[in-house]
Amino acid sequence: MDLKTPGRDDVEEVKLYTRADVNARKEGAAANPEDAVSEGILVGLGGKKNISDVDCCATRLRCTVYKPELVQDSILKETGASGVVHKGNGVQIIYGPKVTVIKSNFEDYLETAPDEEIVPQAEEVAVTKEENTTAENETKEVKETIIVSSPITGVAADLSTAPDEAFAQKMMGDGAVVTPEDPFVRAPEDGEVAFVFDTKHAIGFITDSGISLLIHVGIDTVKLNGGGFEALVESGQTVKKGDPMLKLDLEYLKANAPSVTSPVLCTELEDNQRIHLLHEGQIKAGEPLFEIEVLQ
Repeated sequence: MDLKTPGRDDVEEVKLYTRADVNARKEGAAANPEDAVSEGILVGLGGKKNISDVDCCATRLRCTVYKPELVQDSILKETGASGVVHKGNGVQIIYGPKVTVIKSNFEDYLETAPDEEIVPQAEEVAVTKEENTTAENETKEVKETIIVSSPITGVAADLSTAPDEAFAQKMMGDGAVVTPEDPFVRAPEDGEVAFVFDTKHAIGFITDSGISLLIHVGIDTVKLNGGGFEALVESGQTVKKGDPMLKLDLEYLKANAPSVTSPVLCTELEDNQRIHLLHEGQIKAGEPLFEIEVLQ
């Protein structure tokens, strides 16, 4: 039957990679860290031949693969990803706001990568070490708190209620969600607009106190390609608390997006910082949403 199976002499497009192989190739690419990350993504996705499509939103590299069973989450996490979400043949790799740079580097890398399928060896078992600092932090005293106000008028809730696995499991940061009832997204504090994503569904924001925030309006709204959004600010613009940054067509978003529930996240919390939700239920833009507790 001439079946194409790994190990046969006439099969050149299939390769078996062990963790040692990946680590060795990473060391060889240390002079070019972008290529090291791109190669790790390539191996983690099962090789160029297994990749159908590559895209991204404000925080995730969104890839479509032909064979989901070839995807190795552990290798993808070693590239700096905080999590991996699987949806059928779709793979979402969580990198945070730096994802646009990672996508660009990866697309460049794919142009010259060998057109092969990478099959993980059966004995390669992913071993991940998760550092759990929650219990330790519970015993520490709070020496400072930083208030973050809601950028949206609507209904506030705990982040765990987000109708999206990556947000609910805090893969992109901790914070809260607000379901909008008003068409404007406003500056939560005095600060600077770090970026407005191309599809206008997400804004990166840095407060004057140095807190990095991500305001992500709705779930999977990147697929609307800007529909339902009007950007009122641009990257690098300085704003005051309450200044409008986005205008939403709520009826359009409710009709076309899976959910308009909007995560408001701290994307770069330190080990000695934790989130404490201050408000659940009806909230107005400018009212305290959560606080960042800085521990001793």
